Amino acid sequence: MPKKNILTYGNLAEGFQAFIAKEYPELNCLLPNDKQEVERLLPKANYVAGFNFLSNMDINHLKWIHSFGAGVDSFMELTLPEDCVLTKTKGKMGQRMSEYCLTYILQDLNKTDLYKINQATKKWEQVVPKSLSKQSVMFFGTGNISTDIAQVLQPMVKNIVGINTSGKNKEFFDVCISFEKLELSNIEANSIIINTLPATESTLNLFNEDFFSGLENVLFINIGRGNSVNEEDLIKALDRKNLRQAILDVFKEEPLSQESPLWEHPQCVVTPHISGITLLEDVKQSFKIAYEAMKSGDESKLLVNTEKGY
Repeated sequence: MPKKNILTYGNLAEGFQAFIAKEYPELNCLLPNDKQEVERLLPKANYVAGFNFLSNMDINHLKWIHSFGAGVDSFMELTLPEDCVLTKTKGKMGQRMSEYCLTYILQDLNKTDLYKINQATKKWEQVVPKSLSKQSVMFFGTGNISTDIAQVLQPMVKNIVGINTSGKNKEFFDVCISFEKLELSNIEANSIIINTLPATESTLNLFNEDFFSGLENVLFINIGRGNSVNEEDLIKALDRKNLRQAILDVFKEEPLSQESPLWEHPQCVVTPHISGITLLEDVKQSFKIAYEAMKSGDESKLLVNTEKGY
């Protein structure tokens, strides 16, 4: 039986090619040197693996695309063939994103910024930190990433609420509520909101003036996608103290423009999309799961529902 060709390109591609050569001799991994060579080799490929490099290219012949990222919104902008399977990478992103969230939650509760300022001026001021055990955490999205983070936080916080499409309860959440039944007025003051939602039409500007205006002194963390936040409305919410702090790892436009006021807002933390950065080990682990499932005819848990966009 002739080998199937899988084409990869861009970040992590060389390591992925070496992995394929070692673990899957039935696959021939094509590694172009530049975009021109991508266009030349793409017609020979049965499969593609990588971050999205397929814009404005003919992909009607492809049978499988494996995304190196957990987010697949850029692939959703393509016109995928009806019989093309799309899978995504998970790996240990959830663990790293848990550590990211926990870092900034603890910094917020323990007033580390205040003590750094006081140290510079040699000011001795005791401010009682807030206890993590008394915090309510609300997740928007209850997928794999949220579940991983909720598992880490559950033993340490007061309660965890999940907001999802179905309202169906999931492990590590005390309760789950559907978007339709969410009452913004019931969101607890001084709580923590973590957004992990993907970029879809339904999540566009979900966090806007109407949403923020009902909050009181909330810590807002966005590690999902930037399209869900109206950034102008978020700044207003920070100024009004609807939000006590915003931890932002994703933005509508990346890199974030140097002209954006988010850079300089005193209650805003900007990080360059690193909370769940993909490592080669993540790609290897997830590719193996997805490929083995495809060979056996099973439905991989990494399969993307292209109608939903995640």
